[in-house]
Amino acid sequence: MRKTLPVRTWIELDKKALLANFNFFASRARGMEIMAVIKSNAYGHGLVTVARCISGKSKKIWLGVDSITEALALRREKIKNPILVLGYTLPNRMKEARQNNVSITISNFESLKALETLKAKPAFHIKIETGMNRLGFKKADWPKLISRLQKSNLTPDGIYSHLAEATDRKYSKKQIECFREAILSFKNSGIRPKFAHILKTEGILNFPSVGSMVRIGIGLYGYIPSRLKNLKPVMTWKTMVAEVKNVRQGELIGYGLTEKFRRDSRVAVLPIGYWHGYDRGLSSIGEVLIHGQRVKVMGRVSMDMTVVDITNIQNVKVGDEAVLLGRQGNDYISGDEIADKIGTIVYEVITRINPLIYKVVV
Repeated sequence: MRKTLPVRTWIELDKKALLANFNFFASRARGMEIMAVIKSNAYGHGLVTVARCISGKSKKIWLGVDSITEALALRREKIKNPILVLGYTLPNRMKEARQNNVSITISNFESLKALETLKAKPAFHIKIETGMNRLGFKKADWPKLISRLQKSNLTPDGIYSHLAEATDRKYSKKQIECFREAILSFKNSGIRPKFAHILKTEGILNFPSVGSMVRIGIGLYGYIPSRLKNLKPVMTWKTMVAEVKNVRQGELIGYGLTEKFRRDSRVAVLPIGYWHGYDRGLSSIGEVLIHGQRVKVMGRVSMDMTVVDITNIQNVKVGDEAVLLGRQGNDYISGDEIADKIGTIVYEVITRINPLIYKVVV
């Protein structure tokens, strides 16, 4: 693959894996509408690239993004699927949502007031706070909210909430009951949103059907908090060997001279670093695959370069592929493995990959 690409580092996206993951969750959604959550640059996988894969399957699949900026990026690329902005939308950008057929989230009275002042209003979903204490109208706000919607003759297209910890069944059930109560309150007041959604990746598996739509997030990309084996990781992140050199026992390496070679060694310099999203926390503990074998990161990960020990691998040369995340040969470095090493979660590992890195669908 590298010989055909004029880049030093790139991401390969497995379209078959992406669609297999989608189908896995869709088959458990019991006929409900599906939203593919592609916010935050599709969890680091490439906003437009992933959107095209999903749109190619069906133009009816909803796409969930973080901001109006992401939504407009999709519209510029002629993505026609329905889009919901899950994050906060600035009042002065609501008009753009209307002009581009993008639905927005209304989660507070300030945003509702801004919406009311518009002559031409965008479609919107109301977000309900059910126990996570982020965006959303709390239960005490519902009577006022319903009254405002009635007086303004506004009908939301959707109502939704978010599970704080889908693996915590007891707390999730409490949130779901609160959500159902909100739906009933709206219904009894004559407000009947077409869409109701609270279930995300893990929730789809752990709970019976709730609402009329489900949102597939991290699971779409092959990851899940419970590390379900049925899913297929979509991303492989690769780079290349830029230089090979010999070092002597006792020599030091990298910024801060943090590591000393205990033997005569051979190292490879990789043209990637923390600017690309390869975490500095992997200094001296990270591993990379070259020729299907694991090699250790030596010294500190620099802004644009990382050095690995290739002493035990024969015939490594400039231009050879190195896998930072994904499979090479019979070995595999997962996002979860990297997350465990640096004390974070896989979400952070993959979303922090620099969006400028070239992506190719395989």
